[in-house]
Amino acid sequence: MSSYVQQLLLSLTQGFHLLNVEETNKKEQAKIQEAVNNEGTIPQSTDTEELVNATLLNSLNAFQGLPERSDVVVVGGGIHSLIFAIHTRTLELKKDKAASTSITVLEKSSSPGYKIGESTLTVFGVWLKIIGIDSPMLWRLFGPKDGLAFYYFNDSGDPEDYSTFVANGPAGDFVATLQIERKISELMLTLFAQRLGITVLHGKEVVVDEDTVRGTEEETTVKVLSKENKKEESIEARLLVDASGRFHRFVSKSKSRVERPEFNTHAFWAYWECNVNEKDIPLRDYESVNTNHICIPEGWAWVIRLPTWEGSPLPNLINMINHLLDLNAANTPADAYPSTGEPVEKFDLKFRWVVSIGFALRSDVVYPSDLTPYGSCEAEQKFNWVVSKYAKVTEFMSKFTLIDNLYGPGTTWYTRKNLAFRSPHVTGENWMAVGDATGFTNPLYSPGINANMATSIYLAENVGEYLSRDAAGKREVREKYEAFCEKRIPNLQRMNEFNYRLFRNPALGPLGPLWQYLIGTGNSRFQGAKTYTLDNCAELLTAWDWGANEETYIACATTTCKLLEGLAHGLVSAELIKKVQALIKKSLDDVVATGRFKGRWSGLFRYYDDDLNFLGYEEKRERDVLARRCERCGEWRMLRPDCCKCPFCAYEHSVEASTKILFEMK
Repeated sequence: MSSYVQQLLLSLTQGFHLLNVEETNKKEQAKIQEAVNNEGTIPQSTDTEELVNATLLNSLNAFQGLPERSDVVVVGGGIHSLIFAIHTRTLELKKDKAASTSITVLEKSSSPGYKIGESTLTVFGVWLKIIGIDSPMLWRLFGPKDGLAFYYFNDSGDPEDYSTFVANGPAGDFVATLQIERKISELMLTLFAQRLGITVLHGKEVVVDEDTVRGTEEETTVKVLSKENKKEESIEARLLVDASGRFHRFVSKSKSRVERPEFNTHAFWAYWECNVNEKDIPLRDYESVNTNHICIPEGWAWVIRLPTWEGSPLPNLINMINHLLDLNAANTPADAYPSTGEPVEKFDLKFRWVVSIGFALRSDVVYPSDLTPYGSCEAEQKFNWVVSKYAKVTEFMSKFTLIDNLYGPGTTWYTRKNLAFRSPHVTGENWMAVGDATGFTNPLYSPGINANMATSIYLAENVGEYLSRDAAGKREVREKYEAFCEKRIPNLQRMNEFNYRLFRNPALGPLGPLWQYLIGTGNSRFQGAKTYTLDNCAELLTAWDWGANEETYIACATTTCKLLEGLAHGLVSAELIKKVQALIKKSLDDVVATGRFKGRWSGLFRYYDDDLNFLGYEEKRERDVLARRCERCGEWRMLRPDCCKCPFCAYEHSVEASTKILFEMK
């Protein structure tokens, strides 16, 4: 961690008198009881728990209650809201420790809750490192992630005749990529934001009506309903930020309809346990430290192994995360952190490993007229039906046991329809949208956090200018932001459709991620990711998008999609396969010839050499070794020579066994 960020967090921690981890429960319960007594009523049990949670979280703000006015009011307390607020404040604090821009985040839920979107990539890791949250802390809360693996199947022919693509992520001695439980990630960022002096209030629902979205550029009176007492309050804001995610509340209230592309997908998912030895998973080079993708003509399934803290009381979680944040702020050596088991016992927490598995299937899939033999609800029926079509996928799923109601009653199966949408505009006279409120495509390459964070960073980098300008200047900033967002979602949507079209045959599937890695990780910005600081990281974080904005990629993807138009199970002839392969190979060769995209490809990929030639599944399986299993507990750990202790069981490994090995092509 930089000395600047370290000193800043230490001083802020001391100044805000944050929780003493040993005494929090007693103090906060007294505050909660006092709040209830002042209201003169005691709510029902569910309401009481929500009141407890909101009151506890809100008590951790430097300033108590809803402010009368705030320069920026952010509607929604999710991950993009917090990225925007934290980045804005961190930039300002570096320029002037007496930050003058007030930021208030208002979230209607009583505390961070369940969300899907559980895999992070390099760009998010870069941002966490830059704002001062280091890997050793993250590895105590979340699952480690090495890279991405893709398996491509057909429903006819030999089940063993499938294709595979496997790539590393960043090394652990650079940044952490993670398998995250979103509730915990958002709780961590909430507590971090509060340490920076950002007011984050839960149980506060913003009333978004026509008056709200048509306010003036100078100041808007925002109506807020308090879950605590059901009363209406108000706050004056100079700028509103819509971080309401897929609900895109400001666009909806401005009487604009979101745009949904013709090519769309529906998602069906659940949570599972895997109690077999990983070597018994019947897929080539399968490792649970990767985000694994099961790809079929109808779509694909994510397979993400992650830790869940579900069932742990919120006060205990806050104590634990604040304890880790204190260690992080003090620049604690990696191996001086407690292993996960220690805070689990100390703070009386629940911890277990689960596997998130879900299909994102094309909306034009034709299902049997009677799906009742496959389950009792739509998600279960469609999930099980598509699994049953593929012998190898059926064998794979036989190694997992479904978890009932992991996140409470009625949470065994989940459904989300029409994933892809785009907001027709992302600004109004007094507001701008960030994150999924601007649009979303498909979780195939994890764009929800990792690509859409570009909007939060862009706005954070420009909010100071916006607030300082006159009416004409404010319009200019909004117009630039509209231009920035205009092509992002269409580009990402094209990227997803390109990969989905290639799913139609296992011979074509791996060409998708091969393209994405070349164009997305071979560019100069990404290759120089280690050099970025707070001052210039926006160059990377606002422009990455997996390379989907590169003209050469757009041309190849557009042509490929036209060639492979049609239903998922339309015949793909041998002639068409060769034509698509030739098109993509020529496009890849042309891009490599420009010299603009470079990488240690034989170290990054299994099966490929440095010239991106496929060498075969047996001929070349080695690549950089960035992760190993703990010699005691068997959990995966990312390799970093100062992280010899297993984050989960504290077993001490040698420095040699904790150091990455870079592959050299002979």
